[in-house]
Amino acid sequence: MLTPHSPHPHPNPPPALLATRAVRGSLWVVASSYWTIGFGFLANMLLMRLLSPDVYGEFALAIFFFSLFQVRSKIALNYAFAQQRAITGETVGTLFVLDMLAGWGGVLLAFSVAPLLHWLGYPAAVIEIMLVLMILSGIESLLGVFQIVLESDLHFKPISIINGIAMPLSYIPAFVCAFTDLKRYSILAQNTSFTLLSLIGIGLYALYTQRHLLRLRWRYQPTLAVAYLRFGITSGLGQAIAGLTTQVDNMILGTIAGTVQLGYYDRAYRVAQWPALLLSAVLGRAAIFTYSQLRDDVIRLQRAATRVLWGSLHLAVPVALAVMLSADELVPLLFGAQWEPAIPLLRVLILLAIIRPVWDNLSAWFIGSGEPQRVVTLSAIQLSLLVLIGTPLTLMAGGFGMAIGAVIAAGFSLLIAYWQVRRQLVVDLRQVLRTPLLAALGTLLVFWLLDRLVGSVQPLWLAVGWKAGVAFGGFFCWAYVLQPALLRSQIGEVWRAIRGRSESESGL
Repeated sequence: MLTPHSPHPHPNPPPALLATRAVRGSLWVVASSYWTIGFGFLANMLLMRLLSPDVYGEFALAIFFFSLFQVRSKIALNYAFAQQRAITGETVGTLFVLDMLAGWGGVLLAFSVAPLLHWLGYPAAVIEIMLVLMILSGIESLLGVFQIVLESDLHFKPISIINGIAMPLSYIPAFVCAFTDLKRYSILAQNTSFTLLSLIGIGLYALYTQRHLLRLRWRYQPTLAVAYLRFGITSGLGQAIAGLTTQVDNMILGTIAGTVQLGYYDRAYRVAQWPALLLSAVLGRAAIFTYSQLRDDVIRLQRAATRVLWGSLHLAVPVALAVMLSADELVPLLFGAQWEPAIPLLRVLILLAIIRPVWDNLSAWFIGSGEPQRVVTLSAIQLSLLVLIGTPLTLMAGGFGMAIGAVIAAGFSLLIAYWQVRRQLVVDLRQVLRTPLLAALGTLLVFWLLDRLVGSVQPLWLAVGWKAGVAFGGFFCWAYVLQPALLRSQIGEVWRAIRGRSESESGL
């Protein structure tokens, strides 16, 4: 555990307040994520009709190199700060200095490797996009300390609102580029605008509501910096390696098959991640800080981890079913016939939408309970499996081979992870997994029977509608039939926590 030089930590909140703050904070993250994902989906649906697959392939490659060389994400100062919960001039000042050094250190590293990437033959647009994203990360470090303080105290509402406002405005430059000769930089324009607008919002909010931080005498404390880095690097490397497992496939496929094939794969992967995007936003922020607050209470920690896992599966599985069953009509309806080569990839990659939330919950549990080194080991295993399995499959079958490799690597890694922690994380996986899996099988059976009765349906929107309706309706009907008491209990506990009821009622 981190121990600041002159700590004045906030007292732990009462159990009822913690439950209420955690759930309400999670709901703000969920609401913001739904809005940004929903609006981003609509905007990208239009952009995909205007942009070619190679544009998305180039951006996906640039994101890989940006993630590889970015320093900030690899020292995870937000998780280190959350471990000690003290706000003093020394903690804030040390946090600010380290974040700035990491942000601009990444910029220096990116400019250093750019000539090497050019020599290796990567497109100029890939290198340019990577450099711009890295500079934006350096600018973000100027205000990173204010966001970290808010999130460490489970106050997600301000940042959620700011991001919710910045998201729609950021697409204006993207569409301007899409309708001009700057199509290749359309996605970059959106990312740049979103980052700058969010920073302006956070800066104004900090100026008017976080003045107590500005009144502190910020000082850099080397001893505290070492403590932050020791925990943060362990946590950050695990998160960075886990992030690379979702992007190294882009590098392998883009290098072997080119940016056009990567464009189809990347879009199929993004659509397949719809369920996981929302759940990961909660697990990556609210769950980690909640587990951190509960790390000294084993019973409540186990209970919270079980509930998050249960909720993740009951949200991810029906969405994955809906996408899988309607893929033939969904892709041309939303993105146009030019994206139909992505359909086979989507049917395979949608399995990751079920695996990823379970993995993210495990990762959040390790970091929040103070064992980030486990994330590093398990993420490295998954990354190694993806490279070893995905590379030969890509050489044999292109994007489809990589899709199969990604699912196999993720599945094996998850089994290894839960086998290693079966004694520390006492969760009855058979009970947690039984209902969603049986409900999914029951839904597939119902769909198979109905599909033979209904047959081909036109127009496309009607076909998508009835298939998605069967996926959601069938899953939750089966879930209720299989475990009616548990379903009512879990929903009731979340509702009581939202209303701010007692610890014994909310169950956190």
